[in-house]
Amino acid sequence: ATFLRRIPTAQISKDILDNLFEEFDLWDKIQDGRILSFPLPSKDLPSRQWPGALSRIVKHSLPNGKHVATTHRIESADGDILHWDAKDFHMQEVCLWRL
Repeated sequence: ATFLRRIPTAQISKDILDNLFEEFDLWDKIQDGRILSFPLPSKDLPSRQWPGALSRIVKHSLPNGKHVATTHRIESADGDILHWDAKDFHMQEVCLWRL
């Protein structure tokens, strides 16, 4: 039988998570396709702050499939991104996350 092993996690502040995304150029790598993005439709919810928009969780992975980060974004009905922020960063075998 195969057992799913949870990696260790640590809660960090939004500022630290934002700094990690900047330090490792994650936003640039997401935008230019070096990191692949996969929205998780099962997590989609209507946005509370932007009527008619969609709140979406997006998983980001390296081309080899290794999960490196998760983000949250708000998309308008026509697909424009209204808001986008970091949720977690996976470094080696640790997940750093924020509320």
